[in-house]
Amino acid sequence: MMRLILLILLAAAVLIAFTAAVGTMQAVVSLASAKQEDRMPDTFQRIAYLVLIALMFGVTSGLLEAT
Repeated sequence: MMRLILLILLAAAVLIAFTAAVGTMQAVVSLASAKQEDRMPDTFQRIAYLVLIALMFGVTSGLLEAT
């Protein structure tokens, strides 16, 4: 009886893993096929990039310390 329960649990685990793998493959395929163009304005993109660089330099120089 215990072997039957273990066999059923093994089959369920394999089925769950297979379903997860298929779902992951479908998500990757849908992301690869749906190419969206960048709709962020150039000025906003430059400002965001400069803020990111300032944050990076602030953290690495110790001005913005993590506590």
